[in-house]
Amino acid sequence: KSDLSLPKHSNVFVVGDQAHCKNKEGHPLPGIAPVAMQQGLFVAEQILGDVEQKPRGEFVYHDKGQMATIGRSHAIVQMGNIKFAGFWAWLVWLVVHVYYLTGFKNRILVVLQWAWSYMTFRRGARLIVQKQWRFYEK
Repeated sequence: KSDLSLPKHSNVFVVGDQAHCKNKEGHPLPGIAPVAMQQGLFVAEQILGDVEQKPRGEFVYHDKGQMATIGRSHAIVQMGNIKFAGFWAWLVWLVVHVYYLTGFKNRILVVLQWAWSYMTFRRGARLIVQKQWRFYEK
């Protein structure tokens, strides 16, 4: 049972990658954004409950599924027993990721940046590694 606070310091909460929580089967929860987002909302409710002197609850993670892009215009989606892949999964991935951005302006900017990268075949991130490393001393 976990309310996401430290045992000897009930006013200190741990969420996200630093929190070790287990699911119903006893397996550790993955260090992914949906877990951290649910933990953050849960802790906010606990703090508000503390102010109102309500008893604390137990954190329970609700798995909404998994998604991953696997190439240009291809993704995989798993939500409960529903599994699909390909272009439609990629569109679902795009919509879900834009939906969770805060603010209309951020959503529009990201959609425009993604559209530009998609149309121009540019990658969003690149890694340049030289054969020889250079170390500079000050």
